[in-house]
Amino acid sequence: MKMLMRFLKFAILSLIVLLTMLYFFQEKLIFHSTQIPQDHVYQFETEFDELLLTAADGAMLNGLHFKQADPKGVILYCHGNAGELDDWGTWAQELSERYHYDVVIWDYRGYGKSTGKRRQNLMLNDGYLFYDYCKTYFSEDEITVFGRSLGGFFATHIAKRSKPSKLILESTPTSLLNIAKREYPFLPSKQLLRFKFQNEGNMADIKMPTYIIHGTDDQLVPFDHGQGLFALSSAKIKKLFVIDGGGHNNLQNFKDLYFGALGELFE
Repeated sequence: MKMLMRFLKFAILSLIVLLTMLYFFQEKLIFHSTQIPQDHVYQFETEFDELLLTAADGAMLNGLHFKQADPKGVILYCHGNAGELDDWGTWAQELSERYHYDVVIWDYRGYGKSTGKRRQNLMLNDGYLFYDYCKTYFSEDEITVFGRSLGGFFATHIAKRSKPSKLILESTPTSLLNIAKREYPFLPSKQLLRFKFQNEGNMADIKMPTYIIHGTDDQLVPFDHGQGLFALSSAKIKKLFVIDGGGHNNLQNFKDLYFGALGELFE
């Protein structure tokens, strides 16, 4: 009996330690970020401006504005959970050059040169800084909000309170909680999760044309998330672009399907 009691106490203590670690270290699981020196100089072939925008709490958000002569409009791009502007800037540059749009992209708090406390509402509201920046150069009917994966949470948050011309969501989850439940079905994710990013509630408030791109073999954000967002969308104009066989990080390899979808939206 004593051995059993000792085992139970050890098991309970181990579980408490595990849950405590998951609660306090989940930030590292969600945000795969690296900071870079403030004096780092970005190098890209396309003309661009570096942006430093100040949030209400004093956080400094670093962004890039890629420019075209006589652009068709501007794409406000919300990137995924891994990588910084050094990497994502290359993709933003390609979007700008390929479709002749200006592209504005920024790093979330704790990524690259961006600073500030990571609090869900603060992070989401940072997106308005860059949307308002876009509005200084373009009318709202010339702005496209484009969110990829984690960036989809920022994109729908911006779109539900603004009036861009269109919203694009690529490989985007319905909610972070649904991802956590799938990855850790044995844990009380609802109680543990500090960052409850979601798109489910936002979709009902978004009326502008909405386009969802998702791969059928996405192992990180399963295809049914894209289907779910499409079903939840209240937009009168909406379309789900299915990348048959596409995973989470390889959609650009499906050139005809993926770039065909973007071409339909931007050309």
